[in-house]
Amino acid sequence: MIDAYPKSEMNMTVTWGDSDPAGISYYAKTFDWFTNGRLHFLSFYGIPYMETFHHQGIALVCLHADCDYKKMVRPEEHLTVQTLLTELTRTRMTFTYRIFDANEQLVQEGITRLVYTDENGKPFNIEKRNPALWQQLTNIWKMETTF
Repeated sequence: MIDAYPKSEMNMTVTWGDSDPAGISYYAKTFDWFTNGRLHFLSFYGIPYMETFHHQGIALVCLHADCDYKKMVRPEEHLTVQTLLTELTRTRMTFTYRIFDANEQLVQEGITRLVYTDENGKPFNIEKRNPALWQQLTNIWKMETTF
């Protein structure tokens, strides 16, 4: 059922800077990969984050983040970050992430739940504040969801 949601895939290579002194990816770096996957997702669907959100005074603030680690990854490993938009409301978005190694084995998966906020950190209804952006988001949602 998870494949019924809008998604994008981003390829990446684990760097030494992503790793701890033992040469294993540092757990917190996964959340950077999630962010990169989310930015890639938005760009893939024609909604670049900086132009569409940041420069318009809209921030996506994380309310909840979670990750399950299935397998260690090391520098120079090639990964695919699959990002899916799994919830869309007028005040929030939820993204689900699945990271696969070169053998297509799931190595990490998680979610981030984000709220739209203004420059002062106050949450708002995106449909009321930016109807055109809401329409773009709902078009992606309607076009891709198949349940």
